[in-house]
Amino acid sequence: MVMKVYKTSGLHVWFVPVCIGIVLLLSSGCKKKKTEPEAILKDPEQIGVVYDYDFNAYNLITIGDQGWLHENMKTVHYSNGDSIPEIKGNSNWYNTTEGARCDYNNDSVNAKKYGHLYNWHAAHDARNLCPEGFHVPTNDEYNALVNFLGGYLVAAGKMKEAGTTHWQSPNTGATNSSGFTALPGGSRIFNGDFGGDMGTSASFWSSSIAPTSADGYAVEMDNQGPDIANNFEMEQQRGLSLRCIQNSGSNPGHFIDNRDEQVYKTIDIGTETWMAENLNINTAGSWVYDDNEANAATYGRLYDFATAGKVCPDGWHLPDTAEWNHLISYFGGYWIAGGTMKEAGTDHWDSPNYGANSGSGFAALAAGCRIPNSYPSDYYSLKVFALFWTASENKYDTSQGVYQQLDFQSINVWPLSEDKDQGYSVRCVKNN
Repeated sequence: MVMKVYKTSGLHVWFVPVCIGIVLLLSSGCKKKKTEPEAILKDPEQIGVVYDYDFNAYNLITIGDQGWLHENMKTVHYSNGDSIPEIKGNSNWYNTTEGARCDYNNDSVNAKKYGHLYNWHAAHDARNLCPEGFHVPTNDEYNALVNFLGGYLVAAGKMKEAGTTHWQSPNTGATNSSGFTALPGGSRIFNGDFGGDMGTSASFWSSSIAPTSADGYAVEMDNQGPDIANNFEMEQQRGLSLRCIQNSGSNPGHFIDNRDEQVYKTIDIGTETWMAENLNINTAGSWVYDDNEANAATYGRLYDFATAGKVCPDGWHLPDTAEWNHLISYFGGYWIAGGTMKEAGTDHWDSPNYGANSGSGFAALAAGCRIPNSYPSDYYSLKVFALFWTASENKYDTSQGVYQQLDFQSINVWPLSEDKDQGYSVRCVKNN
């Protein structure tokens, strides 16, 4: 049996696969705010830790609405366990049309600091060398990063590690204000020679191919200035560094609920289409937070378990735990998915809304909950917790329904269970 240790928001969480499933000893968080230990990650931009197939650890950082790995890739396997061949000889490197890796100057010491160099075939391979929930960024995703950082004339300065510990002088313009911490790992040129550029150049593959030249797209920066070469076409045989980016939703759209003509945003996530807003159909078994109808327009309504199971419009349904698990795995798993699933900022979440970046398009809002016959109020935790019913019962206590919890102080998503008369939010998923 394999045990993985995940560290997020100052917590160490032991994840133990067992034959009967994942056992989480957690209590409901709806009734009061929780206090977490102080985060122990040194860099405030680093919000969690993820692992590749080989158990190499990478810090997760947020830049704009994107989640990036903070370090260059070091894996020697694709995500399915297939090996990425190491090729040292120049001729074999030049002639291969399969994914391959090497270390700068064929010296494994360099990989410990700068990661491996990979050809474009490895970057583009459908087996994906990034950790679960991540992928090699497309050229468009790199362009979005560059634009967010102010454009190609200044972006590299904000991405390069500052100083001359790893970069040769002068490392002009380097501030690393984005937290990306680009290191000058050098490159291998198409004929198999090494570029003589370790310490002066950092180049990263995208997974995209140039439409006219059949070269791969990359980005490159050097020690001479703050500018970055993006949309840079390079021969597929080149050996470059790799960074990974967190998965996101795509194809945002809209759906009209014919029952009341309300319009809901939708988002494609993996192979499924999800509502990107909380359901807001007025029906028996539903309530508005604080009985204030103004809250419904923003946060939707709260539903008991029985109503939640039948309230989605025709062609849609309340997702069960398997569908939620699929969604959460697409964003990297329960220990980190909450950051990209939560709406960023503090308009609808209490501060600090730790790690939220809105990158997935799911845009979870902290709508709180309803606990019937409680004192002093039936409503709790607005802007603190987002709680979503699933269609599944607790298999050990069928009087309780399973729900998913996100909160303002972590990037975790917690699968929990509670009495079925409680009022939680509903997200619907489109029928296949």
